[in-house]
Amino acid sequence: MNFNPLAHSWELYKITKDGLKAIKRAVKTKNPIERQRLLQRSLIIAQDPNITDVDELAKAAEQEIDELFVVGLWAAFERFLRSYLQTKGQLLTGITPTDLGEAIYSHFVEEVEYWKPDEILDFLKLNLLKQDATLAGDAKAIYHYRSWIVHGKSGHKDNVNPSTPEKAYDTLNEIIQLLLATPDELLVSAIFEQGIFRPIQPVSNAISDGQPVKLLVMTH
Repeated sequence: MNFNPLAHSWELYKITKDGLKAIKRAVKTKNPIERQRLLQRSLIIAQDPNITDVDELAKAAEQEIDELFVVGLWAAFERFLRSYLQTKGQLLTGITPTDLGEAIYSHFVEEVEYWKPDEILDFLKLNLLKQDATLAGDAKAIYHYRSWIVHGKSGHKDNVNPSTPEKAYDTLNEIIQLLLATPDELLVSAIFEQGIFRPIQPVSNAISDGQPVKLLVMTH
């Protein structure tokens, strides 16, 4: 995966929050005709046509929205992590014999789906996130808060660190940007002929003349 999936979720979050603001303004509209037009077919006006204050209701809705978007942001982030690792693991297909490499890679792809998020963050902390090791810990806190929410908020809330959507987005987005900054490996089969390595399979346009590449030498 070579794109950031959080941007779309973040845009939807901001639109949803804007919707709550619009509802509160509509309820407080003084002109009865304009008020009716703005609130027609809404649950609020159906429950109480004369309601003038939805601050408490909006506050409760905002809390629910915040929690659900933290869950959604984590879901997009976790899918990114697993897909990112599965893509990196494609180098396993370069193992010889090739059918062994393909089998190992297929098994790897399946196993990554079951790796625990805490464990993934632990080994990322030792390499790709080592420039800011606190990121892994912050991401773990978001994951544990997300788990508390999706499991019905069971257990004492003091055992988790609540996260706002803003905090979740900033933390997870920073990790994704760091991972995306790491170039993908490209495996090319080649033969050594007349002092030059020549590809023996179609090469992606991603490789241009004169571009440095990593060379993996395998002996048989």
